[in-house]
Amino acid sequence: GEALTADRALLALVTRVCSSRAGARLALPVSVSREAERIAERHRATITWTKLSAAHLMEVAGARGIDFAASQEGGFIWPDVIPAYDAVATLLHLLDLLVAADEKLSEVSAQIPPSFIAHEEVPTPWDSKGAVMREIVERSKGEEMVLVDGVKIIRPEGWVLVLPDPGLPSTHVWAEGAPEREARRLVA
Repeated sequence: GEALTADRALLALVTRVCSSRAGARLALPVSVSREAERIAERHRATITWTKLSAAHLMEVAGARGIDFAASQEGGFIWPDVIPAYDAVATLLHLLDLLVAADEKLSEVSAQIPPSFIAHEEVPTPWDSKGAVMREIVERSKGEEMVLVDGVKIIRPEGWVLVLPDPGLPSTHVWAEGAPEREARRLVA
């Protein structure tokens, strides 16, 4: 077998949930791969974007009629069971979804194109965090932005998410692009 990364497992579960539930409603952090959007669009599912925090993901999953929610750290939520991470419920749901589709997890994973997300942490003095975020917004005028958590700038070649760390004097920068060097270029 092949061990799946947390991101790949998330996309595999998104694929199976969207394939099996007409009009599925998902809750995912804004830092998830755009491939999740493509999967959802193909199956006419909807995504509610959440902040990166587990607390916000659980809050959205429990309050808004969501069918499935996931974090990028490998936490999966099935609100019909409990609006919190549940490994046993995930295993049971996954097995049920695979049996219903007569598919193997390896087959689902093989259908997902590779995605590359780069991450950097930039030291940022506490008193400069607001100025950094304002500068990012100003430089990105005219580009598509998502402001759920930090500033996510959508570009044709990928996306960049800039988010100040709430507990450390630093700013996180994530970027997705293909190939991997494009993700690294965007994060820089």
